[in-house]
Amino acid sequence: MLQEVFAVMAILGMIVGSGFITGKEIVVFFSRFGSYSFLTIFLSFFIFFFAFKFILNYSKKISQKISKSKFAMFTNIILCTIFSSAMFGGINNLLNFDKKLINFVIFCVILLFCCLIFKKGGDFFNKLNLILVPLMLLVFVVLLCYKIKMPQLSFSNFGGISVFYCLLYCLLNISNGVVVIAGLGQSLSKKQKARVAFISALVLCIILLLTNIVLLNSPASFEEEMPMLTLFSYGGRIIMTFVIFVGCLTTLFSIIYTCSSSIRGICKNEYLNFSLSIILPLVLSLWGFSNIVQHLYPLASVMGGALLVQLFFIPPLKRGDKKIHSSRKNTKNKNACHDDI
Repeated sequence: MLQEVFAVMAILGMIVGSGFITGKEIVVFFSRFGSYSFLTIFLSFFIFFFAFKFILNYSKKISQKISKSKFAMFTNIILCTIFSSAMFGGINNLLNFDKKLINFVIFCVILLFCCLIFKKGGDFFNKLNLILVPLMLLVFVVLLCYKIKMPQLSFSNFGGISVFYCLLYCLLNISNGVVVIAGLGQSLSKKQKARVAFISALVLCIILLLTNIVLLNSPASFEEEMPMLTLFSYGGRIIMTFVIFVGCLTTLFSIIYTCSSSIRGICKNEYLNFSLSIILPLVLSLWGFSNIVQHLYPLASVMGGALLVQLFFIPPLKRGDKKIHSSRKNTKNKNACHDDI
């Protein structure tokens, strides 16, 4: 049972990050299409469920493909860099205290946790998720409930495009979490995998639906950098800031863990691994949270789709190493016999 809870929290922690919690990601992929967004959220549930289940069921093969394919590794590293830069950008937006020393200290603490995850790996990462993710989701849903009222139904002229963006959203998040999900599946039974896939997809889409309803009631917030934050004032704004902050952390920690695991497969230099996993996304985050979500997330969706096609549908190339090895072995045997004579 605890393994299932760990798995669900890891999947949700990976997906429900700064883009999701702030509402910016949901505006880009769902809310701006009006009432069509309800249909595409319903569609996303089935996509997430079957994708999660597939990755969990074939976790060992997928993990082997990722470790052996240079394309998969490099694509995953690029995706991780984009996502972690968005998380750093979101955190930077939230750290707007008047005293710069407070901002500096908080950022140093965050970097310290990133370093611990980089060094200690999965166990430390799972323990953090077990605490942070349920707390974040519970508070977020309570805040949403205060703002929920049924929006007026209005169908835009872009129904077909809304389905395309729904697919992009699913590709974005599935490809982002494929390494973590594949790692989780290797310690679960078949029934556990089905339950983890169903619960993760259901919880994700319920929260997505509630957030979408709240956003549709305030279309003016669509242009804001953090739409959900603008809907609250006073105490509610402070709590929402905390929730977004935790959402950034959970996804950032997940991505640091994923990225460091992938980079170690192609590079043994720990200083270079650390720079690619943490320093490079930190520098990219200076471009701005909103710019990264609006411009790089759709690009990441396309790259993620290419990654999933390779992992799910393209069989690994058969190499002739064994034949070459055996022929060399035979040659050595012949030479050995000749020497004996």
